[in-house]
Amino acid sequence: MFLEILAFIYGVLIKIIDDIYDSNIFLDYKLITDVTVIGLTLFFFLYDRFVSFFGSGLFTIGGIAGLILIPRSVDAMIWRILIYLAIPIFIYHLFNLDSLTALLMPEDISQFLFTVMPIIVISLILMLIEDYLVPEEYGNKKLYDKLFQVIATGSFIYFLNFSSYFSELTDKNRLMLNIFFIGWLGGVIVSTFMLLFFTDLLKGVPDIRK
Repeated sequence: MFLEILAFIYGVLIKIIDDIYDSNIFLDYKLITDVTVIGLTLFFFLYDRFVSFFGSGLFTIGGIAGLILIPRSVDAMIWRILIYLAIPIFIYHLFNLDSLTALLMPEDISQFLFTVMPIIVISLILMLIEDYLVPEEYGNKKLYDKLFQVIATGSFIYFLNFSSYFSELTDKNRLMLNIFFIGWLGGVIVSTFMLLFFTDLLKGVPDIRK
């Protein structure tokens, strides 16, 4: 439960940073938010080898894909720092896969490859599609999109933990999915809150990312 709580906080902070750089708001909290997110990222990378492999791989592959496909979404220095932190750690794990897999049960590995990874990849593709379809930072279309994401991610988390469909998942694989989707939920909850109550802050403020 500890890592899941941190994942939710992490998702909240990631969204706050996104608003700082996209809308030039909360500038008094920019430095402390950046430092906190970097610290939490390193914590996830160093806390557990399986979590580290998953997290560094997600940041490396997702970050490189973002740089190629949607560079405007990762053009702030903080996003590049997180990607650059992840790359050497992920490479280390790739060169030490034998020692990593030796700590896992066969079902851990098979479920990670054939259940966890497909779910994560499909989710990332949906994120890319969402970014193309709803590029605006505010407005009713964006609000409805975020409300849908709150319902969708919240429902998935519920079924992941309380339905029979995922009952065969090992604890490690359930943790990976919980970390990913609870972090996502934290971000979209903050986004929905901002769109409902602070839309004016998101409008027409100069971009500071360049």
